[in-house]
Amino acid sequence: MFIHHRVCIHYKYFRFYKMRKLILTTILAASCWSGMGHAALTLSADRLVYSEKDGDASITIHSNEDRAYLVQSWLDAGDSTVKKDLPFVVTPPLFRLAPKSDNVIRIVYLGNGLPADRESLFWLDVKGVPGLTDEESKVPNRMVLAINNRIKFFYRPAGLQGDPGDGVKNAHWSHSGNKLSVKNSSPYYLVLSKIIADKESIKVSVVDNNTVIPPFGEKSYTLKHTPASGSSVEWDGINDFGVTSQTYSQHLE
Repeated sequence: MFIHHRVCIHYKYFRFYKMRKLILTTILAASCWSGMGHAALTLSADRLVYSEKDGDASITIHSNEDRAYLVQSWLDAGDSTVKKDLPFVVTPPLFRLAPKSDNVIRIVYLGNGLPADRESLFWLDVKGVPGLTDEESKVPNRMVLAINNRIKFFYRPAGLQGDPGDGVKNAHWSHSGNKLSVKNSSPYYLVLSKIIADKESIKVSVVDNNTVIPPFGEKSYTLKHTPASGSSVEWDGINDFGVTSQTYSQHLE
């Protein structure tokens, strides 16, 4: 399972019950914390940007527990259950994380297959399965809690025009009836965290899958009312470091 520490760390919990040599997996919950020290496993950031000019990207995983973890890390294109060949190498893909220790996960681009005129978005998955103490291993049908996290992984080609913050700053909004649309005219991903159109707040969240607008892309939202003539929209976004941008506004067209 994967961990990222900085602003928000997203965890998915799984229970594994060993009964009659079968393992039954149940998803318990998905929660979000702000890089708290009591978290069993944390990552050093809540998103990772791979700049082509740097040649690689890395992130640190930290254990705050008195037990070892078996950690697995991989990239996916949007569905963590689908194994798809991607032009990256994640190393180490599987390793033992000693109690109260750190380890670095490194990602290297293989150099082909991705657009050169815009960013590409993937997800970094990091899964940690805890080891059992001698006493715990004596308990039959022992429940094991594994920690899973997925964070955004952006591949940024060299030579892109403008600044990474242009996507948020230069977003263009319009509406037709109660349909609100936003266009991203930049080569960078636009990640929104707040939208208020004519005083109506729109819920944007990772769970609702409506926070990200791809490069040169567009997304629409449904309002509960039709904005009045001359009304405006306010929005802000998330930058490379997981920090909320300033609030921007525009009169609706």
